[in-house]
Amino acid sequence: MRSAFLASHAASAVGLSLLVGLSGCASAPVGAPVEAPRLAVGDHWQYRITDNLRRGRVSQLDAEVIAVSGPSVRLRLAVTDDNGRAEWVDEIEGGGALRAGTLWRESPRPFNPPVQLLAFPLNYGKTWRQTIDTIHPDTSLRDQILLYGRVDGRKSTSVPAGVYDAVYVYRLVQLDDVEFWRTRTTRRDAIWYAPEVKAPVREAREAEYTEVGGQDMATVRTESTVIELVSFRSGR
Repeated sequence: MRSAFLASHAASAVGLSLLVGLSGCASAPVGAPVEAPRLAVGDHWQYRITDNLRRGRVSQLDAEVIAVSGPSVRLRLAVTDDNGRAEWVDEIEGGGALRAGTLWRESPRPFNPPVQLLAFPLNYGKTWRQTIDTIHPDTSLRDQILLYGRVDGRKSTSVPAGVYDAVYVYRLVQLDDVEFWRTRTTRRDAIWYAPEVKAPVREAREAEYTEVGGQDMATVRTESTVIELVSFRSGR
């Protein structure tokens, strides 16, 4: 079973990320660099996901650290929506990279090198780029994942769990799903990361691809989601 959120999942230091184009948003410098979080077994986050392509349908995401080995973490994620419950495990490196898991509409898989969804430490103006050669598990074709990230400063945001002065990160991800009849999926993510909860507190995403060839070329939106922190419980 694949829930709507499997289409919009991506792991960061706690297994999430977010979108927005936020042109002209006022932000202040980050200040001291924000280091990678020290995750512990039992750290638990609950999020509300609003899917704006499905008339605001709401689902719930639970994320919990189930194992820590040095800088590596295993994170169990579970989404509950109208279709039931879907569960999987992500493996995340301490610097904010996804070693194994799911980026979009796919079963969990390994990534080599890991996908650098967040690049700690987060300091104002920092940018990073990554090109990952892949063989896509669905098509068995050689392809690439392309990623760009930028730290844009601090931005206050209000979510069900409270008000946070968060670090705002913009990220662009191009997935390895190109076909002869369409471009690869481009996903634009915005992330409000709050050090006190070791994770993003708000995320939003927009994703699309463009049909190619013929007279009826069209851009197809495939995701428009907002993810908001409802609660956080620290582990041991």
